Amino acid sequence: MAEEPKAPETDVTEQTEAEETPKTYTQDELDKEIEREAERRVAKAKKGWDEQLDDKLSEAKTEGAKLAKMSAQEKAEAAAKERADKLAAREAELNKRELTANVRDVLAEKDLPSELAEPLVALGEADLIAQTADSISQLISERVNKEVDSKLSGGGKPKGSAENIDTKSDLAKSLGL
Repeated sequence: MAEEPKAPETDVTEQTEAEETPKTYTQDELDKEIEREAERRVAKAKKGWDEQLDDKLSEAKTEGAKLAKMSAQEKAEAAAKERADKLAAREAELNKRELTANVRDVLAEKDLPSELAEPLVALGEADLIAQTADSISQLISERVNKEVDSKLSGGGKPKGSAENIDTKSDLAKSLGL
């Protein structure tokens, strides 16, 4: 039986040194690498755009097929429904803006931050928003008053009060004279 030739043993430290050494590029190599990466990214973006375009095109074709099958009256009804939907969406947006402005005014009257307007508008109903703003204002007032009372009630004498000084000489000593 013939012995298999043994592969030369490599030192482990030589392998790790080779792995740690960074690869250096010439300017031409770097430019080519950047160009390849740019082309790859452009191709990826183009593929995504093509997919979106295909989706919109197929959607338009199906819409066109529907319209082709409709009678003139059905087309008019579909157009009127589409206009009504757009008008309802605009009206909802205007109502939301108006409600947001009103909520900001209410918050300003109650000395609350205007940043609370958006979360309150999400509640939807004006009455619920007013109740929530009142609750927030009341909670803040109670907490502030409680904290002020606890600070004002403070126990004991303040340090360095005038009661600790008995005579003029003590006063002079405390002042460093």
